[in-house]
Amino acid sequence: MKNADPTSGSFLGNDAKAWDYQMCTELNAVFESNGVNDMFPELSYTDEMRKEYCKRTWGLNDVRADWAGIEFWGDNLLSASNIVFSNGLLDPLHRGSPLEDISESVVAVVIADGAHHLDLRSSNPADPPSVRYARYLEIGQIMGWINQARYNNFIILK
Repeated sequence: MKNADPTSGSFLGNDAKAWDYQMCTELNAVFESNGVNDMFPELSYTDEMRKEYCKRTWGLNDVRADWAGIEFWGDNLLSASNIVFSNGLLDPLHRGSPLEDISESVVAVVIADGAHHLDLRSSNPADPPSVRYARYLEIGQIMGWINQARYNNFIILK
């Protein structure tokens, strides 16, 4: 079954409308999917199709394709710290996230067999090894930050 429109996919109701509007105003999720190398149905979708869709559906003349990059530092994440970007390669949205470490505390975890937020969900016996390993890396990174904060707090209190 193909999606009814290229932005909200198979969502229904007011949630779909909110997501659909956000995809036209803030998130640039222009990608093609094939249902083989990703988790979405086959869909050919271009930036021009997105602009036409958003004008027709929401009356928008200007789609802010760069909004997320501007709002969230874009490529300039050197001043950020303590962020794990987890990227499931089966999720076409991974293209909008760093795929390499930015610094020692802004790290990218690339998950070959991961889908959208799969590593953030509860463990399941069917989880691929790459997802289980990603959770291990993420927990290790976060525990390191917590231990460092405890150590720094201890030094300050002394």
